[in-house]
Amino acid sequence: MKHKKLDNINASGFKVPKDYFSQVEEQILNDVHLKNKVKNSGFDVPDSYFETLEDQIFERLDIKSETKIIPLFNWKKTLYVSAIAASLVLMFNVFYNASEELTFSSIDTASIEDYLADENYTSYELSELLTYEELSNDNFIETKITQEQLEDYLLNSSNLEDLLIE
Repeated sequence: MKHKKLDNINASGFKVPKDYFSQVEEQILNDVHLKNKVKNSGFDVPDSYFETLEDQIFERLDIKSETKIIPLFNWKKTLYVSAIAASLVLMFNVFYNASEELTFSSIDTASIEDYLADENYTSYELSELLTYEELSNDNFIETKITQEQLEDYLLNSSNLEDLLIE
């Protein structure tokens, strides 16, 4: 293949038919003349077509919406299955928890302390619940508290800044 020198090409490669520009004006005038003669395009719209178009569309839509729709997901079956599952879980919880008796000793001390703190009982209200024998000094003297228990209590339940100020 020979390589042509593209920078030396003088022709554009496009050709115009002979007498094209002399005949263009006549062709345009002929088209305009024909359009002026033809007043009717050949397409007619029936009388009151656009006024009844909306009603016709709605009639067709109503016919299509009356078709039976079969759902892929049946809600009734789902409701029955979920009701059965909930009743089984409830029965399991009732019979399982009924075997365990709730006693005062089975509750954690921390749970009782949290409950009393949340209910905002005052020390006077709590002392009314206890008898004189339970509040006697002998009960507190006999209780042995180790150094580790005391440190844990002070670290977890008191503010060090308050202790230093007092």
